[in-house]
Amino acid sequence: MKMLKLALAAGALSVVAMAAQAQDAIKLGYINKMGDHPWFVREVQGAKDKAKELGVELLVQDVQFDSNLAVTTFDTYVGDGVKGIAVVVPDRALGPVVAEKAATAKIALVAVDDDIKASDGKPVPYIGLNALDIGKQVGTEIARLVKEDGWDADLSKVKVGSVEDQKADTCMQRNKGAQEALFAAYPDLRSRMVSIPYDNTMVNAIDVVSTTLTGNPDAEKWIFFSCNDDGVLGSVRATENAGIDPKNVIGIGIDGSRSCEALGAGKPTGFRGTMWIDSAKSGAAAVQVLYDQVKNGKEIAEISYVDPTLVNASNFDGLKDTLGCK
Repeated sequence: MKMLKLALAAGALSVVAMAAQAQDAIKLGYINKMGDHPWFVREVQGAKDKAKELGVELLVQDVQFDSNLAVTTFDTYVGDGVKGIAVVVPDRALGPVVAEKAATAKIALVAVDDDIKASDGKPVPYIGLNALDIGKQVGTEIARLVKEDGWDADLSKVKVGSVEDQKADTCMQRNKGAQEALFAAYPDLRSRMVSIPYDNTMVNAIDVVSTTLTGNPDAEKWIFFSCNDDGVLGSVRATENAGIDPKNVIGIGIDGSRSCEALGAGKPTGFRGTMWIDSAKSGAAAVQVLYDQVKNGKEIAEISYVDPTLVNASNFDGLKDTLGCK
């Protein structure tokens, strides 16, 4: 009987300890703007994996570019007792709103992928790309390919398509960087650039670039850069639909999310490569810095950049597993 009582007592203490541990678990929130996109699927998985490793309870919400849902989700998370929130804003104009809400609730806040500022202009801690620099890397690689393919012998039939989400500053910085590097190498191409607005999706890129191709019948060769892989692969798909030979198209993407379908088909493509960022690392880093701040009071760095890797035909096979290609 004495042994039974001791066992019951030990069991009760174990239950109490487990309950206390669960109560003490840090709860964090993660809001992303486009959860069904491969980039954000991998990013959120990276966040979940890091949360599991740290013993963090992580709440995740995909808001599908809905600013109102982003704000209500933020409020819900605060009400649920989160100690920190990572947010990929659907609109950078939300910066002052979420910054004020975080300050009022006295919770940690970090912006992922798209940088934002508080109402006083102070940047919210940011994890992601150096938009201008990665754009310059795109432009530099395009310039290298222009020379390698011999296009520099006669640029008169070359047009440059800058596929732009003009409401997103991060996007425009990437395109600006690409323009600066490309035009530094080939100044004559500056006057041959066409700005092509799009909504950040591949389907729309196909549509708007198709219209652009029709409007520029004199162009025999095309260069494309954009905010992301969707913009570039959509542009390339448009050229394919128009019957343009892939050897007359040079496109370099950003993010790597479409590299499997673009480079894995085993056939010539105008999608020559992409500056791949492992978005899982961004998600994991966001959870880590929030955890460190909440758990240990460690200040979150104002900027944490993630470096890209150029993925192209020469190294794609060795990266397929890492990229998640099926």
